Amino acid sequence: MELGIKRNSGLTYALKYAAKVLKQGIGISKHEVYKRFGGKSPLIHSYSTFNRYMGIAKEFVNWAKEQGVNRLDKVQYEHVRDFLLSKSEYCSMRTLKVNASALRKFFETVGREDIAERIGEDYQEIYSKGRAPGRALAFAHPERVISLLKEDVHKVIAELQLLTGARIGDIKKIQVLPEEKKVVITKSKGGRTREIDCSDRPEKFERIKELVGELREYLKGSSWSSIREGYYRDLRQAVCRSGEIYTGSHAFRVNYVKERLRELRERGYSEKEALQIIEYEIGHSRIEMSAYYSRG
Repeated sequence: MELGIKRNSGLTYALKYAAKVLKQGIGISKHEVYKRFGGKSPLIHSYSTFNRYMGIAKEFVNWAKEQGVNRLDKVQYEHVRDFLLSKSEYCSMRTLKVNASALRKFFETVGREDIAERIGEDYQEIYSKGRAPGRALAFAHPERVISLLKEDVHKVIAELQLLTGARIGDIKKIQVLPEEKKVVITKSKGGRTREIDCSDRPEKFERIKELVGELREYLKGSSWSSIREGYYRDLRQAVCRSGEIYTGSHAFRVNYVKERLRELRERGYSEKEALQIIEYEIGHSRIEMSAYYSRG
């Protein structure tokens, strides 16, 4: 494949170039492309994979710029390795493997085969650094864990997770609708929009609104990626100091489900009715998942 990109191109251009090239495979059968390129397709053949891979590549580009690396020829393999290992604090082995695959494809496309080859060589070691899959457990004392966080912005994030049941990736997407007393999270996992009616919890809604405002102020001075990475390190240390078991920030999501179930049951809902409400609030498509969380 003839390259239309120079080695000293800017990373932003490299990202756009990779997207333009890789999306050419969408709608074309893999068999046809395999034949054309001698057994291995250099393209991506589904929208879901394209969006995920380019999202990871964009995250790396933003991270590299924060490190002062703005050009393709200035990227070293160590930058890529550091980026991937920084995510091992909170990514599962499976997710880390996808991240490594995405960056390998990105660097192959923009002519940095040297980096792509190194990722391939260290592939197994990199993704083995991720967290082993396991069930998230609720914190026995989530407020104490939050109080032990060192950075104020991390306390804001943790409390938002506790009060909304949000996944970490959804925190910056939280919107509040004051008149309706609702919390809305657009494009959550699976493309779903989450909507939480807080009209029965006005004090919690006001606190959520206050926290969202504080988070937006913090985001004016720092990137979300750097804040999130620091959050996981801070959280792990806080959990250790608290004497609790660390199973990731998802624990706050489990806490939300357990507390919400208690609230709804006290208001007279049956367990099935309560779990159906929670299912909608946390963005799951099956009531069994809400029940699973409630036992965490």
